[in-house]
Order: sequence, then structure tokens, then C-alpha cells
Amino acid sequence: MTVFPVRVEVGWEELESEQVVIIVNKELSALEERVANFLGAPKSVRRPLDEMNSKLWMLMDGKMSVNQIVAEMDRIFAEKIAPAPERINRSIADFVNMGLVELHQTGFDEEE
Repeated sequence: MTVFPVRVEVGWEELESEQVVIIVNKELSALEERVANFLGAPKSVRRPLDEMNSKLWMLMDGKMSVNQIVAEMDRIFAEKIAPAPERINRSIADFVNMGLVELHQTGFDEEE
């Protein structure tokens, strides 16, 4: 079965250094929100990704299957990412577990 990882609708930005920062809104209870407002605490968390996860994030747009992403990441990072399949599958699973990526059985066309 072919699987296509797709980023969910979440805030993120790519810095000039090609590093990706994901912006996740905090899920606060009513009481926590009142305390956060009183203290002036931020309502979102900025999660900077390292070089490899930043590139992985950019590739997870639904146009490439997991196998294609593994091949591309292996081509770019070579020895730094070995063993590529295990490391990339683990990173994708982490993104899925954090609710930042969904897995689809069909990819997106270029026009989308």
C-alpha cells in the first residue's frame, strides 16, 4: 500500500535559513485561559525543527509517497540520515502522533 503524508492545517513558517518553525495553538481550559490572560502568557508554542525535519516537513505536502520521500531525503542527506527508512518513518510517525500530519492512500495532484 502506498502512503502519502500530508501536513494538517497548522501555522508554520520557513525562515531564511530554510529552518521550519511550527506554530501550535495551546489547548487551554477556561481556567487556564484566564490565568494565561492574567499573566500575559502566549497562547501558542513555536516549535523549531532541525535541518532534516524541516526538509521532511516541506516534502510532506501530499505529492510524494513515503517511499519517494525516503529516497529524496537519502539523496540529500546521505550518511547523515542513515538508516534513512527507519529514521524517516519514525519522524513521520512522530508528526502523526503530534497531530501535525495525516496519512492518505492517494496523493495530491500538482494543481492542488
